[in-house]
Amino acid sequence: MKPKTRQKTPFLLVLFGGAIPVTLILSSYYNLPEAFTVLALVLLSLLFGSMALWVFANRNANGSEWWQDDSASGWRGY
Repeated sequence: MKPKTRQKTPFLLVLFGGAIPVTLILSSYYNLPEAFTVLALVLLSLLFGSMALWVFANRNANGSEWWQDDSASGWRGY
């Protein structure tokens, strides 16, 4: 079994999470259309949510999980 390492917060997760309030601030500052703002916020929220789900679902993975297969054949011998 591989030793467990301390995981850092992924940079893209911080980037997309920070882009949501930045989009709100810039849209009010530059008077952007509401349709553009809503579309951008929905897309950023979906990206952020899916990346956060992936990161936090795999935070305890260490590489020795049962689905890790070194050969691509799928045959496990049992």
